[in-house]
Amino acid sequence: MSAQLGGVAAGRMEIGQLVLRAPDLPDRGILVTLAPPMGERDPRYPLRGREALLEHVVSVCHTGGGGKLLVLHGLGGSGKTAVVLEAIARTQECCPACRRTVWWIDGRHEEGLLAGLRAVARQTGLQSSSAWGADAADVLWNRLSLLAKRWLLVLDGVDDPALLDGPGHLASGTGWVRPQACPSGVVIVTTRNGGDPSWGTEAALLPVRSLQADKAAEVLLDHTGDAAGLAADARRLAQRLGGLPLALHVAGSYLAEVMGMPDAFKGPETPDSFAAYVQAMEGGSAPADARQAVAETWRMSIELMRRRGFTGTDRLLEVLAAFSDAPVPHTLLLRPAALASAVDDFTQISGPTLWRMLKELAALGLLDLVSSTRAPDDVVAVRLHPLIRDLSRTPAALSAAVQLVSAALELDDLGSPEDPERWAAWQALTPHALELADQIAVCAEMNTQTQLSGADVAEMAARHLQALGLFEQAQQRYEAVLAVRRALQGDEHPATLDCRHLLASAMHDLGDLPLARAGYQAVWEISSRVRGEEHTDTLTARHELGRVLHDQGHLEEAHEHLSRVFAACSRLHGPGHPYTLTARHEVARVLHHRGQLPQARSEYEAIRAIRRQEFGAAHPGTLTAQHNLAAVLHDQGQLRRALEEYQAALAGRRSVLGERHPRTLHTQYKTALVLRDLGNDAGAVELMTATLRLSMLVLGASHPQTARAEDALRAWGSDPVPTSPADS
Repeated sequence: MSAQLGGVAAGRMEIGQLVLRAPDLPDRGILVTLAPPMGERDPRYPLRGREALLEHVVSVCHTGGGGKLLVLHGLGGSGKTAVVLEAIARTQECCPACRRTVWWIDGRHEEGLLAGLRAVARQTGLQSSSAWGADAADVLWNRLSLLAKRWLLVLDGVDDPALLDGPGHLASGTGWVRPQACPSGVVIVTTRNGGDPSWGTEAALLPVRSLQADKAAEVLLDHTGDAAGLAADARRLAQRLGGLPLALHVAGSYLAEVMGMPDAFKGPETPDSFAAYVQAMEGGSAPADARQAVAETWRMSIELMRRRGFTGTDRLLEVLAAFSDAPVPHTLLLRPAALASAVDDFTQISGPTLWRMLKELAALGLLDLVSSTRAPDDVVAVRLHPLIRDLSRTPAALSAAVQLVSAALELDDLGSPEDPERWAAWQALTPHALELADQIAVCAEMNTQTQLSGADVAEMAARHLQALGLFEQAQQRYEAVLAVRRALQGDEHPATLDCRHLLASAMHDLGDLPLARAGYQAVWEISSRVRGEEHTDTLTARHELGRVLHDQGHLEEAHEHLSRVFAACSRLHGPGHPYTLTARHEVARVLHHRGQLPQARSEYEAIRAIRRQEFGAAHPGTLTAQHNLAAVLHDQGQLRRALEEYQAALAGRRSVLGERHPRTLHTQYKTALVLRDLGNDAGAVELMTATLRLSMLVLGASHPQTARAEDALRAWGSDPVPTSPADS
């Protein structure tokens, strides 16, 4: 006699359903029970977050399936069995007089399934053993179709739909399950595998997804009350557990037990609160770890994929787990050619095979296919369930994941991290690039090539952060990359110099002009010696040195550097090249601040015209020229014209860069000054106050832009409004 564990009950624990084998009674086969395991439904713990699904299932139980097969599918531990048990309980409670016959069959294995169906046949009145012959399926469903009393047949845990084919095919209505033939009956199947076409067009597929954070937190609080921490802490733990009911029950039960335990029995590492449990999970030391509760169901799903012909599924999950806990842009990171190059198991993989594999994994609940909000049918990313990510993450997959990001950086689809038209792709890629860099940094044994590739992808992601105006985050990333480059490539390697230049630019954006100047000066001098005075990168460093000298008020020195860069770029690239236009623009700024307003205005107008023609009116460079043209008009006293140009530049920067970008805030600050000069005091104060709030939030209290806005409000007799993150 042997016992086997059944499916998940009440979304909280594994059902211990007894399946007895009697080898001494071969004629009787397997002993089964058809009674639903209602004892696994614990009324103390309500079924959270399943109201709509339950309402639908209960309605079907009342009215009949209409020939449809109800298929509840989801990740192991998602509570599929719990939903069915709750639906049975509610059906019986609300209408005791119309109680229906309920048959419950363990559908995990063929022998248990057939024994259960045979028992159903016997309970419907087919007493003769001769009725269970070659045409047993026809006989059974003919009998069920004649029953006047309502009935419900549940097949729990049918992860392989092929088990239901029997003498024919499930999808064609000739298998072991034929609900379309029985108007008085309802058939419900629970499965991990909701994406198999074998279910057929007559099946109603009902996903049982992980719980939303608030509902998942309620599951934890049902076990512990408020003794384990605040609701916010419960919510955080619920999110860390991925909203999986089974894992939530394991964690909630553990904490409830610990809280009732004598202090003498608690160890120093015993988590006794929601927050402590999260910390233990992050450290990989959660006791009775909720991740272990789903480990077996995860392995069973991988085995099911293997049986269906998908090899290397576990390896694919390992690679996906190396990325950030954010949607993974599969069209960028999982291109078949790149995957074949990075992962040995996929050297022969094709696009259609990879896509089917992702869809099968989604059908099993191991990952989600994230759709576009504008086009729900357009899958834009995939996202691993958090616990599956924990189970699958291994240091061995780091190199492959870095290779995939490196390959994505070469795609024409990605473009430059500074190009606003490509920001959607960069915003999807950046968290994964930074996550990989963080993992490499703490990995004790990592080959040099992977470290350098990780530095490359982190540097590109930092450039995107800087383009978004997140200067402090960019600075921190540049510093980390620079440390890697100096250690592995040396101080004078071109990649090291480029990173030093980027770090100096971040310091410039943050308003730390002395550090920015020192950084640019060092890069220019080394690059002049190593790469030559007219190398593009040398000229770029000298250009930025001229800019920071300008910002420090050293106009003559700035003009010397910028004029030489402009002359070299004009000769090397021509007058319409972006490098030439940028250098020309900075020379115009020096003219402006030296008081040569007509010359500066003429230059700004010419630059804007060229940029509009070559790059469009919404290009960031065009908007910068427009901003500075407005500034010189303001200084010339042409206030109405200056306001028009500032407002146009402000609208463009809000559209392209966003309302919180530092360049947008600077244009907004200057627009407020013009409004004040035009006598629109109320409008000026309102706009400057909004600028100060956002500057404080985005740039911080010590940034020059914030200080300028604060000083302006004080000068106008308006006290600066206290700001806090809540104001956002």
